Amino acid sequence: MLMAKAEGFFTNNEDFFGPNRKEFLHITVKDGFWQGLKIVGDTNVPRGKVSFRAIEKDSNINDLTPAKIQIRSETWNEAGFSWMDGASVRFDSNTDKWYINFMCGSFSFSRCTQQEALDAAQGPDNV
Repeated sequence: MLMAKAEGFFTNNEDFFGPNRKEFLHITVKDGFWQGLKIVGDTNVPRGKVSFRAIEKDSNINDLTPAKIQIRSETWNEAGFSWMDGASVRFDSNTDKWYINFMCGSFSFSRCTQQEALDAAQGPDNV
């Protein structure tokens, strides 16, 4: 039951993606791994790309779960995507939020409606 509750559309509360950047993720399980697909992204990791992916298959997402973050340092390079280890993710069913711990920070993502995410996707990705 938790799996279904943890899935959905979420948006960042802090500056996880950079100063003043509001991005939207569709968080689901794909092939047994939790992942966050960008609905609205930025020049580093644009919409349609996976933002994070859990490393452990069929993990208990209530607990901190090791994850990797997709990055791209050369925004002009379409093939320049890579994964950075060292992150962890979890879903808190009491607050209905996702938490990502990465690079000495903890960042939360609040649930939004599918329509809110799709409306935001009508605009451009963040620069």
